[in-house]
Formats: sequence, structure tokens, C-alpha cells
Amino acid sequence: MKSRLVKSIALFGAVVLVAAMAVYFFRERQLQPKPVSAAEKTMIRLKGGVFLMGTAGEVADSHQGHSAHASPASATVKDPAHKVGDDDERPTHQVTLSPFYLDATEVINAEFVGFVEATGYKTDAEKQGSAWVFKEGFKDWESVEGADWRHPLGPGSSIADKPDYPVVNVSWNDAAAFAKWAGKRLPTEAEWEYAARGGRKGEIYPWGNELKPGGKSIANFWQGVWPTKNLLEDEFYYTAPVGNFEPNGFGLYDMIGNVWEWTADWYAADYYRLSPAKNPKGPSSGEMRAVRGGSWFCSENYCGAYRVGFRGQSPPDSAFNNVGFRCARDAR
Repeated sequence: MKSRLVKSIALFGAVVLVAAMAVYFFRERQLQPKPVSAAEKTMIRLKGGVFLMGTAGEVADSHQGHSAHASPASATVKDPAHKVGDDDERPTHQVTLSPFYLDATEVINAEFVGFVEATGYKTDAEKQGSAWVFKEGFKDWESVEGADWRHPLGPGSSIADKPDYPVVNVSWNDAAAFAKWAGKRLPTEAEWEYAARGGRKGEIYPWGNELKPGGKSIANFWQGVWPTKNLLEDEFYYTAPVGNFEPNGFGLYDMIGNVWEWTADWYAADYYRLSPAKNPKGPSSGEMRAVRGGSWFCSENYCGAYRVGFRGQSPPDSAFNNVGFRCARDAR
């Protein structure tokens, strides 16, 4: 009798455990946006040609106060904004590009869901168990356990209501894997800058030389004094849905602000002095990958990295909650 009771209790416990696990996995499933095929992404065909790449000396000098400063996190890992001075943006040099296609927007959560469901891919942050996170109340970047692309701010956060927001906490390795799966690639640094300029020549931002024309914020970056006060003039503390702001002259959205974007290139501070004149693809090797565009995290007092000429860098296996990507492909 006693033996039968013990078996009944054990069986009941097993049933409860299985039911609890089923509820957990169902809930996690429900918290993911509906997957979207990468083939559905709108791409813009850019004709390429000749453009001037880099930041002119007088422009760089006028923005020295906006350069990034080293942070405690950079002792372990370099956040993309970490840069002292603008020498790596010089000299301005003429570059010729072949035609190519570029995603009109950054890759969104729903697209990344489709990739993961199709491949079972595990991101670097998931394998490492953490990502670099800055969130309201923090004084600087922190390595947060449990932070990954599904949980941008760590455990308890979700992308359930953010299917059209850019995916974050993805490393360069993750971005390259997605691009390959989608039949695309990451844009080169030169392609990215040409695209960001939107047909304008020698201007600081995709829309001209004034950060906030008429006092209006027209991109997602930090307004106010980082890290203590975000005025939210653009209405977003963290990322914004892609396409929330007006596109540039090429019809591309969020080329400045929202999230940093991984490029295909290795980073080298002196590359502009050595790069080929046609279709430059970056150094053959390195420790850091080049990232572009700044993010919601960039403020005037901290980094000012939302200039089209600003070059960021980060280790290819690192993930941040202000870094994402968009894809390119050759035009045939």
C-alpha cells in the first residue's frame, strides 16, 4: 500500500513537472514575434560610382568635443563608440563602388526569429550566457547574465511587442551567419558610408550639417546629458521601430542612430591611407570589426557618433543592446 502511494505521488509529481515545462515553453513561444522571411525584406538598389569617403579636417576638428571616451567596460571589451580623436576618418579620399543592394531598414526581431526557427542557430550571447547592456539607471555598460537577442535588457525583458524593432545583442558572427542564410552579406564600410550619405557630398549628417534642424530630432539618439538625463525628444529611450523617422535621399531608414550596424570590414585606424580606390573591402585581418551609424545611446556629451563619417569598432564575438545590422548583396 505504502509502495503504491509513493509511486502515485512520484507519478503526480512527474505530470506536474511536465505540465509546468509545457507552460513555460508555450509562454516563451508566445513571447516571440511572428517570424518573417528575410526574402520579404525591401532592398534598395544603389548605383554606386564615385564619392568622397571620410571626414574633412575642419569638420573633424569642430567635433573633437564629441569624440568618445574610454569607459570602464572598455577595459574588458570595447564598446563601438570607444574612440579618441578623428584621425581614423582621414584623409578624405575618392572611392569608386560597383552597384549594390542594401536593406532599406535594419534587420528586425521578426526576421531574426525566422532565421533561428529555420536553423536552430545560437547567438554568441546565448552561448556565453551574457551580453553588454546599458539601461536606465546604469552608470555605464554592464555584462548582464541572461541578456540576449530575445531578452535585450536581461531576464524579464522581452521582444514580444517589438517585432519591427531592430534585433540587438547580436555579434558580428551572428550578423554574418544571418546574412549568409538570407543569401546576402554585410555591407563593406565604404558601401555603408556611401549609402548613409544619401547622395549628399561632404555633409556631417544624412540630412545636412545641422544635428537637429529647426530644433527637431529626426533620428534616434540620446538628447540630454549622458548618462543621467535623457530628454526623450525623439520619444524613445532605447531602440525605435525601424522606419519611424524619415529616410535619407536613397530611401534608407535609420542610417544614423537607433543601432550601430556591423559592416563586413576588419577595422584599422590607418586604413584610409592604404585602401584601394575601387571597392575597398577593409584590411585582410584584425582584432575588431568596423561598425557604423551610432545608436540611441550616443549623446553630444559622450560620443557624437551619429556622423556619417564616424568609425566605430568592436570585437566580432561581442554583443551589445545598441548594436544590430542590415544586409547587402551584389547587384547583377
